Amino acid sequence: TTQQSTLMQAPRLLCRSSQRVGWAAVARRGLASATGAAGIPSSVPVVIIGGGTVGRSLSLMLSRFGVECLVVDRNHVMLQATSDASDTATPSTPPPHPRAHVLHTRTMEILRELGLEEEVHKTAPPLSQWRHFRYLESMLGEELGVVDFFKGPTARWLRAASPATLSHLSQPTLDTIFSTAIRRGPSPPATRAPIHTLSGFSGDSFEILSDHGRVRVSLESIGDGKEAVSENTREVECEYLVGCDGANSAIRRGLGVELSGEAGLQHFISVHFTCRDLWPRLRELRRPGMLHFIFNRKVVGVLVAHNFEKGHWVAQFPFYPPHQTPEDVTDIEVCETMIRDCLGGESGEGEVMEITMHSADAWVMNGLVADSFSDPSHRVFLCGDSAHQFPPSGGFGLNAGIQDAHNLAWKLATALNGGASSDLLSSYTPERKQVCEALRDLSIDNFHRGLLVPEALGLPPQIPGLVSEALDSEAARVLTPFAKKTILETALGFGRAFNPNLSPPGLTVFRGETLSRFQRILDRFESLPLLFPRHDLGLEYTAPGSLASGSVAPGKSRVVEGVEQYQPRLAPGARLPHFWLTSTPTPPSPRTTESTAKINEEAADTCQPTSSLDLITRLSTPPSPGTAASTPRWVLLLDDDEKLTVSSPELLRDLALAAARIRCPAAAAAVGDQAGVLSRIGRVARRMLEQQRDHKEGHHDTTTAGLAIEDMWDAEGGWQALVRTAGGGGLGTGFCVLVRPDGVVAWCGTGGIEAGIAVTRQLQHGTACEEGVGTAQGSAG
Repeated sequence: TTQQSTLMQAPRLLCRSSQRVGWAAVARRGLASATGAAGIPSSVPVVIIGGGTVGRSLSLMLSRFGVECLVVDRNHVMLQATSDASDTATPSTPPPHPRAHVLHTRTMEILRELGLEEEVHKTAPPLSQWRHFRYLESMLGEELGVVDFFKGPTARWLRAASPATLSHLSQPTLDTIFSTAIRRGPSPPATRAPIHTLSGFSGDSFEILSDHGRVRVSLESIGDGKEAVSENTREVECEYLVGCDGANSAIRRGLGVELSGEAGLQHFISVHFTCRDLWPRLRELRRPGMLHFIFNRKVVGVLVAHNFEKGHWVAQFPFYPPHQTPEDVTDIEVCETMIRDCLGGESGEGEVMEITMHSADAWVMNGLVADSFSDPSHRVFLCGDSAHQFPPSGGFGLNAGIQDAHNLAWKLATALNGGASSDLLSSYTPERKQVCEALRDLSIDNFHRGLLVPEALGLPPQIPGLVSEALDSEAARVLTPFAKKTILETALGFGRAFNPNLSPPGLTVFRGETLSRFQRILDRFESLPLLFPRHDLGLEYTAPGSLASGSVAPGKSRVVEGVEQYQPRLAPGARLPHFWLTSTPTPPSPRTTESTAKINEEAADTCQPTSSLDLITRLSTPPSPGTAASTPRWVLLLDDDEKLTVSSPELLRDLALAAARIRCPAAAAAVGDQAGVLSRIGRVARRMLEQQRDHKEGHHDTTTAGLAIEDMWDAEGGWQALVRTAGGGGLGTGFCVLVRPDGVVAWCGTGGIEAGIAVTRQLQHGTACEEGVGTAQGSAG
């Protein structure tokens, strides 16, 4: 049986990459806005146009730094903390159409900063349900091949490189988590700035006021969910305007910014449906997976499992305009037929499953990046899809958008507190554009890698294009549009129906050889990957104009399991590598005697590890958000034996700076294999316990000319390994590392604390260095 979550309406074009056609388009509206127009301020530091995933994440990041903001969205329900559960949908309130679903490691690190990492993991399906890509005749039919992305070294190395782990969570669910955090407000209330939200309004019109250095935004009510109502217009002034308004961004058009790259790579229809009957059958067959690539004589498509247990699915099918139109392929009966063919294939078993059809999007795949991410005066900025559009192969779109916001938020907070150099805001475009161009190119390459599988199965991806071109030729001008569409669909169906590789097993002698060739593609990791360690954690801001001093030549990239690996390193423009720290010395050795066991146990209880990234988050957060002391702080990491001497307090004047000294555990030199080692372990443990007690009493910090320097302990030797790799020469060289509030290394080198302070002053108040190279460089493995 089939249920339809909305009344059928005439297809209506909305804005996604190209066009959106949905049965649910009209019924999506209906709830009141979170903040009425009468309640919004007439002036606010930052206005965010677009209340999707990127806009919501940016608002939370700004709030963390004490920056008040207003989030505006056209959708009447966009900013509500509503559930995405398809089973609770009604004809008047259907569920949002799911799109993105992979949250990369770096994105999870950012959510960790916002205090949302644990909630995401609690809400997301378990890893066992999404670690595989499966290639199938149908969901319940023959399995052609499978790839497990978490059984090899790539997943193990990636896990060791971060305190966070990537996740698989449907975008509407993530949006709900963000909305709940916004509505819940800060905790404690005095530590964060308010976030105002305004739903059901457009913010397409803006004016940069040259005489005031501000931006005036016109907000118009969307009265019936379709058109703006000009008589219900409000004007809001802000210091900065950020366009998070999607691929068809009005803010980008208002700036006159063009996009560069490859447009129209492929056209797809995306169908959102619920099928609770499917998971019990797949569990019996032991077939969980994130992506299910379907190849049979009736249909070719991909089914994405957004949530197995709730039955949330999205199906993707290619189509070929102009001879197939969005209206043709988004017809509910056409979509249902294709889905049932994916479920049961030749067996017809899909015919008896209950399916709830929700909505369909017809969209075009692009690989585009904006030529600039801001206006020349750096008052208006672009984030997310308004600045870049990637093929979904790799899942970089949503992740890059959240990371855009992460790069921009601390810079806006610094500028609003008067602590910005002329290069601070101008660095946003070269840094993010460089990385997004690298992600665009990888996503396009991934798209072509994904086509190797159908080609191996005798379905050359260029054939539909060749047929379409033939129908556009002079000789075919006599044909009606309907005839052209019929010929195209007949040709595609004929190619599938008579393909011997898609026939039932044993029907043809050629099938075995083809499947062997297909399996070799999977075994050699030549198909579409899931994990991308270098592009996840290892891309670096090295373009001219980046806010970093100096450069380090990248090493040779290492490819394992078909993807470039990440190698942690200390280099300007790179993310600070993760390594474990403790606030007190760590226990000297796991080898103990009965007499020392109790002492070591007591010492271990006070040595809870923290990541270097968590340290940066804590020290960079302003001590008093919303006050004059709310500028995000940079962090200077000092080597163990660094002489903590600052000749004059003047060196620290007007700097937003915190510092930590990374110390080596006292036990390192005391543990060996010589005679008497066990008794020495006991003495060392007692000495460390005394150090820990001193630490609790406040004896662990040093204050130098007004700069508080916190002592942390190198729990596993990670810091010292990085220092040696970076050429720090070990102890005694005065090696230090300057880290920006977003966790990016701004500078590293010898010369001691005053050298680090001097570079901090140069980057915060002077001119940014331009020794970088012009392409995104990742660390080599």
